[in-house]
Amino acid sequence: MWGIVFVRKVDVVNSTSVRLAFALTAVFLTAYLTAGFFALQRVNEELSARVVHGAELIVVGFEEHYRAGGEEALIAAVSMRASSIDSEDEVVWLGTLDGSRVAGSPISGTVNMKSGDIEGVSFASEADDRYRVLVRPIGNFRLIVALSYEEADDIQEVVLAAFAWATAATIIFAVFFAALLARRGQRRIDAIISTLKAVSIGDMKARAPISGSGDDLDRLSGGINEALKQLEETVGGIQQVSTDIAHDLRTPVNRLGILLERARTSTPISGDSNLLEQLDEAVAAVGDITKTFDALMRIAQIEAGARKKSFEKVSLTDRLNILAETYLPVAEENGHTLCLVGGKDAEAWVYGDREFLTQLFANLIENAIRHCPSGSSIRLTVGVENGCAYALVADDGPGIPPDEHDKVLRRFYRLDKARHTLGTGLGLALVKAVALLHDATLTIDDNDPGLTVRLDFPRYNGQVGDK
Repeated sequence: MWGIVFVRKVDVVNSTSVRLAFALTAVFLTAYLTAGFFALQRVNEELSARVVHGAELIVVGFEEHYRAGGEEALIAAVSMRASSIDSEDEVVWLGTLDGSRVAGSPISGTVNMKSGDIEGVSFASEADDRYRVLVRPIGNFRLIVALSYEEADDIQEVVLAAFAWATAATIIFAVFFAALLARRGQRRIDAIISTLKAVSIGDMKARAPISGSGDDLDRLSGGINEALKQLEETVGGIQQVSTDIAHDLRTPVNRLGILLERARTSTPISGDSNLLEQLDEAVAAVGDITKTFDALMRIAQIEAGARKKSFEKVSLTDRLNILAETYLPVAEENGHTLCLVGGKDAEAWVYGDREFLTQLFANLIENAIRHCPSGSSIRLTVGVENGCAYALVADDGPGIPPDEHDKVLRRFYRLDKARHTLGTGLGLALVKAVALLHDATLTIDDNDPGLTVRLDFPRYNGQVGDK
């Protein structure tokens, strides 16, 4: 496949922007979850402390009743509180030191009960309930106050559920925001890559976009643009030199050809046969030089885009039909078969320069005729596929080695096995220039055997730029 064909595969795993965005998201979520864990621990400790403090206040209240009114006041206060509370939330018990109940709620195991946290089964409640128990001697009595953790546990569950929902929302937002940042960064990186690819296929005026934010990608784009500007000037200078040479030498070479023609026509037919033969060869050589200069100047004209003003609606079908009829006798004369496939497809319309498109396909057909041995088949195909108008030239000749596919697009580059044949070495360079002028994708593949050259053009649907 020629170097001007690029297939980009989006690799999210290997995207630096995506990796960085999600790495930052992971760090943020780790910090968030760590802070949330300690916050929940703190809330749990605070709620437990409140239950302990509540139990302490109840005990202190009973001690004040005892100090104020003695045992009777204590018994009355315990009885009144026991009758007014929910035994599942709070338990008060007053009894003798040997475990006999005097007032309050009936509970078991009072003799060995100690202050601390115990399970609710001791108070005939649900097995998973927890109580904060305080055991205090008051006078000749033993006071037990048990306060349930149920309310604190409920609050903790609500807080935990809220934290879980907040965490889920945070993760969604963080992932979305990270993907947004990664996409934005990736778009700018893709724009830089597209610029470099455009330059690599010959668009020396392409430049990386600059957002104006002054960030690192803007600085990178600025540096790339400076390098591309220098490259454009260097390549432009080289191309200008070859164009100037072709332009300046074309006139004296033409004059030389005219002089040789005059010498040839003024030499008597009965004269020296060797001289006549040498003059014929000289005239032919001058003609080849003139063709080379013409090709160079035409390539320069194409690369400058000067002919875009003459773009019009062109049918690839018509172009290939005309060329097939024109080159059929030439192909048959060289022992080849030439056929057109899809010649009745009238939908293969493009927007371009009729003359240059004709020259493009003529060069490809001439290459196939020139380099294929006698008995080879040459197939022209035209049609519409995937929204593009395409045309291809295929043969079953010797083909081109894969490692030479890019090189044959260079000016004056010729394969070693083709150096004994006539040609300027500019035919495929002109094909590449015309393809770039028309925003066409140019692909060369092995035909096994032979070679296939395919061009995919933006399809013309009545408006410039339609594809």
